[in-house]
Amino acid sequence: MLRVPFIFLLFFCLSFLLNLTSCSKPIGCVDNRAINYNPSATVADASCIYPTLEIDFDLKLGNSDFEINRIYNIGGHNTAFKVFQFYVSNLQLVRSDQTMVNYDSLYPLIKTGQTTVPLGEVYMESYEHIQFKVGIEATTNHQIASYLNDPTHPLRLQSPDTMHFNTNDGYIFLRMEGRVDRNGDGIPNQNEAFDFRIGSDQLLKTIDLALQKKIRKEVESITIAVDVAELLKQVDLQTDQQTHTANNLSLATKIANNIPSAIYIP
Repeated sequence: MLRVPFIFLLFFCLSFLLNLTSCSKPIGCVDNRAINYNPSATVADASCIYPTLEIDFDLKLGNSDFEINRIYNIGGHNTAFKVFQFYVSNLQLVRSDQTMVNYDSLYPLIKTGQTTVPLGEVYMESYEHIQFKVGIEATTNHQIASYLNDPTHPLRLQSPDTMHFNTNDGYIFLRMEGRVDRNGDGIPNQNEAFDFRIGSDQLLKTIDLALQKKIRKEVESITIAVDVAELLKQVDLQTDQQTHTANNLSLATKIANNIPSAIYIP
């Protein structure tokens, strides 16, 4: 009869018991920043699910929803917009411990029908502030513009209407174009146009909004309101007809200085 050495028999038994103990350990998501965190799990698997976050820019004109070609009464005169759009850059979320989540590669162009900015997966945590710039500094704007000849480049796909450089006007990051009734017939006609194009590094504006946002659900959204009427505060559409920044810097500065008060958390 073949005898198994005692030491090998003991090793086999210990291995069996260890494997049996390991198999009994709970398996699951051990990351407490995930939606499906399992506090009982001691063995990690690939099951963790994280929330996704997006920003929704809610375009308003006063208390009304903002729409292109809709006639509004601004300063007592019927007014309609043909173009309204602006760039956002240097987006950051500030956690409760003051550390930041940076989205430096995002340059979303916000306009009617294009107001949602997906940020991707985030952790289950809290944010106290959201910070970003309205506009893109000149060097980056120039780099983005150079991608216009490459229809497959991610920035081209992300912002196909990149605002452009012009030897006279500089670069543009906010545009408002439309018509306003100036002859008193109640109709904003084509020959009663306004054309406001705001650009240059000196007119970049940094927005810092208190948020108090707790990420808890699988899909989360941060709503940021933009009041177009506030952008036109102290602007007289009867006489203020055009600025391409450099050719009417005082008007461009007036509109740019209205940007911080026009953007808020509703």
